[in-house]
Amino acid sequence: MLELSEREKIPEAWDIYKRHTLSNSIINSMVIRDNGLTFVTQENGEIPIIENYGYGLYYRDCRYLSGFLMRLMDMPPTQVLSSDVRGFRSTLMVTNPEMKDCTGTTVPKETLLGTIATVIPGCIRHSQTIRNFNTFPVTLSLTFEFNADFADMFTVRGIAPPTSGEVLPTRFDGKKLYLSYEGEDKLHRNTIIAFDPLPTRVEGKKCTFELDISPRGSQTVDVEISVEEIEPGQEPERPVKDPDERMNQIIRSYVKALEYSDSIPTSNNIFNSIMVRSLSDLKMMRMSLNGDVFHSAGVPWYDTLFGRDSIISALQLLPFDAGLAKSTLLVNAKFQSNRSDNWRDQEPGKMLHELRQGELANLNLIPHSPYYGTVDATPLFLILLAEYVNWTGDIELVKQLEGNVDMALEWIDVYANLEGNGFAYYAVRSPMGIYNQGWKDSPDSISRSDGTLAKQPVAVAEVQGYVYMAKRQLAPLFRQLGRENDAARLEKEARELKERFNREFWMKDSQFFAQALDAEGVCDVISSNPAQCLWTGIIDQKYVKYLVDRIFRDDMFTEWGIRTLSSKEQRYNPLGYHNGTVWPHDNAIISMGLRKYGFINEMSLLFTGIYETARTFEGYRLPECFSGLTRSEYDIPVKYPIACSPQAWASGTIPCMLTACLGIAPDALNNRLIINKPHLPSWLDNVQFNNMKVGNTLTALNFRKAEYETLVNVSKKIGDINVLIEY
Repeated sequence: MLELSEREKIPEAWDIYKRHTLSNSIINSMVIRDNGLTFVTQENGEIPIIENYGYGLYYRDCRYLSGFLMRLMDMPPTQVLSSDVRGFRSTLMVTNPEMKDCTGTTVPKETLLGTIATVIPGCIRHSQTIRNFNTFPVTLSLTFEFNADFADMFTVRGIAPPTSGEVLPTRFDGKKLYLSYEGEDKLHRNTIIAFDPLPTRVEGKKCTFELDISPRGSQTVDVEISVEEIEPGQEPERPVKDPDERMNQIIRSYVKALEYSDSIPTSNNIFNSIMVRSLSDLKMMRMSLNGDVFHSAGVPWYDTLFGRDSIISALQLLPFDAGLAKSTLLVNAKFQSNRSDNWRDQEPGKMLHELRQGELANLNLIPHSPYYGTVDATPLFLILLAEYVNWTGDIELVKQLEGNVDMALEWIDVYANLEGNGFAYYAVRSPMGIYNQGWKDSPDSISRSDGTLAKQPVAVAEVQGYVYMAKRQLAPLFRQLGRENDAARLEKEARELKERFNREFWMKDSQFFAQALDAEGVCDVISSNPAQCLWTGIIDQKYVKYLVDRIFRDDMFTEWGIRTLSSKEQRYNPLGYHNGTVWPHDNAIISMGLRKYGFINEMSLLFTGIYETARTFEGYRLPECFSGLTRSEYDIPVKYPIACSPQAWASGTIPCMLTACLGIAPDALNNRLIINKPHLPSWLDNVQFNNMKVGNTLTALNFRKAEYETLVNVSKKIGDINVLIEY
C-alpha cells in the first residue's frame, strides 16, 4: 500500500479540476473504440513513449499501452493519409524517405508504399503491408517498439500519483510478447502482443522484422494486441472472448447506424455526411455494463459511465433509437444511491455522476466507485423517463422504475433543498469531490461579475429548470399510475418553483437571469446557464424576449455558437473550459428551448452556426467544445486543445438540432405525432424522415421548403396514429 505521505499528494477538491489534464494537446488524434476498449493515437498511428499526453490503449481506466512506435530502417515513415472515420477501423498510408536498405542499396524516396489497417474487435488487430514499386528487390527492417505503464486514468490526468503497483519485466516466449503489471489492488494485468510472421529478433520491447520484398511485390506483418485483467485465483478476463465474432457484430451494428442515416436523406450532401458521422460516433461511444447499454461520455478522459452525459445523449438520440434510452434509464437506476456517504458525495435517491473501474477506484483512493457529485443527473433521469414514454408509450417501464422515481423526487425535495427555499443546491463534502456539480463542473465556472467565485451551497439556473420540467412531465405519468394526488402535488410544486425562480433569479438591472444563487446571494454574470432554461419551460413569458435578445448579442454569440460566458465578464477566456468556450450540446439544448418558445429564426441561426462549425472539423466530427473566438476574427472555429473527441453529447448535437428544427413532438400515450411550425434553414431544402417510430406505429414525413414556409407531407403511416401539423 502507499505510504500516508504519498496519499497526501492526492489533491483536494479545489485543486483537482484546476487543470483539466496533464495533456498539452490531443488535437487531430485518431480514435477507434469498441465497448470498453479504446485506442487513442497520434495522427500518424503512433503512441509516443515520451511526452505522451494521454495517448494509449485503455481498458477499465487502465492504460495497457503507453507507447507504440513504427520505424522503417530506423526512420519514421512519411504519412500521406490518415483516417478513423469508421470508428472501429483506422487507415494509414505511409511512404519512405530516401534510405539505404539492409544490403546497402539506396531506395529512392516515395518508392515504397505502406498501408496500415487497424481494427478493434475487443483487441487491436494491426495489419501493415509494404509494397515495393522499385524495379529491384529490397530488404527492409520494420521495427515496432512498445511500452505499457499501466497507469490509472486519474494518474494520466495528473489528479493522483502512481500506486505502488509493479511493472514486471518484459517477456517474450518465442511467440508472444508480454508486458505485465502487478497492481496494488491485487489484479494482474497483461498486454499480450502476437505476431504473424514472428519477428526476426526481439530486444526488450523492440520487435524487428526483416522483409525481403521483390520488385512490384509486397509483404505483410500482422500484430494483435490483447489486454487481460486477472483476479487472484480467477481466469483471465478480456474485453471479448471471440474477436472474429465480435468483428462481425461490429460490422452489422455499423450497418444499422448507417441505416439510421439513410432513413433521413436530405437535399444537402454535406449535412448528410455530418449526420452519418454523428450517428456513427454515437454508435462507437456505446458501452455496456451487465447487459445494459449506454453512451460513454467522451474519449479519452471520460470514457466511462457518466450519469448526466449518458442521459443527455440518450435524450438527443430518442427520435432515432428509443431503445438506447430505456437501457440508459435501467443502468442509471441500478446505480441510484440508497445511502449517505460523504466520501462519495452520496445521498439516498441521488443518481451517480461517474463510475471508474481502475486501480485507484479499486483501492478507494478516489471516490469514483461510483461517485455521486452531480446535482443535475437526478432530475435529468426523470426527464429522460418522461420523454422516453412520449416516444414509446411504454408505461410499463414507469411502473418498473416507480420506486426509483419516488426516491429521486425525495432527493430533490429533501437533500438538494439545502437552503430550505425550494431550490436544488449542491455542496461538496468529499475531500476529492468536484467543487461545482452542474454540467459546468470546473472550479472557476460559477462566478460573479467582479470575478469572485461562487461560495457553496450553489443553485445553478439550469438545474431549477430541470427540476421544474421533471415535475411537470411526471404528473401525467403519475395519473397513468392512478396517483392523482401525487400528480396534483407535482404540478403545484412546479408552479411554485417557476414563480420563485422568475422572482429570485431575474436580474432587473441586467435584464437577464442569474447564473446561480450561492451562499452570499446572486452570481450575476451573463452566461449560457439560464439559456438552457428555455428548454425546460420555466422562464416566464414576460422575460423570454430579453433573454433571447441577450444571448444573441456579440459578447455571447460568436456566429459559430453561444459562448458559455459573456466576453464582457471578468473571468472570460475564449479557451477557458467553461468560461468562454462554445459547447455544441449546450447550444443544442438552447435550440430546443428557442423552438419551445417560438423563436424559430433564432433557432435556425444557431443551427446554422453549429452546422457550419461541423463542416470545418476533420471528418465532420464536433468536439466536446471549441474556442469562443468570433467568426469575424477567425474564419474557422479555433480548436480547444484537449477537448474530448468524440464526445457523446457533442455527437448528438446535430441530430438533436435537426429534430428541434422540424418541430417534432411525439405523444405516444395518445397516439399522436405533432409537427409544430416546421422550419428548414436556408441551406436545407428537403428532409425525408423515414421510419419515424412513435409507440407501435411507423410514419414517414417529407419536409420541403417552399419560399418562406416549410411544408410537410405524410407519405406513410403504419398503425393507428394521428399526425397533427401546425403551421
